[in-house]
Amino acid sequence: MLLFKPALWRHGLLYELPRPITSLRIQDSWDYARFKVPLRDGDVAAGPSRNGVDIAIEGQIGSQGGALKLDEAAMFLALETLRGQLHVDDPDDRYEFFLYHDPASGTFRSFRQCLTTRFEYDLTDPRLFTYSLVVHAADAAIYATAPS
Repeated sequence: MLLFKPALWRHGLLYELPRPITSLRIQDSWDYARFKVPLRDGDVAAGPSRNGVDIAIEGQIGSQGGALKLDEAAMFLALETLRGQLHVDDPDDRYEFFLYHDPASGTFRSFRQCLTTRFEYDLTDPRLFTYSLVVHAADAAIYATAPS
């Protein structure tokens, strides 16, 4: 059974993103060569290849890992922890990003070779902090296996 639980797998530990997740969009794209012949309608496309994948996530810090975050201090601590988890400063330290995971049934869907390209957060509402982030997966495959 697929369970929507966006999370990072890094250094042998699973870190679930703060919830609720209000939006998760995946952008696939391809590069190709396009040629135009003068005085001929249309064009010719050749050599399509898949790029890495961008994953755009928007969420709120209401809970993390099943624990409620009820005040500004708890939300800020969850935000700082998330910020640390997202930081990649070494090419060998990239993470695996899980969309779905259910270890009990052995069901997984993830991207590998991930790094964070943008992390933005809004602290103006003291009742519920919001955040958005973009994760780039250099490996465009979607894996259905347990964490590597």
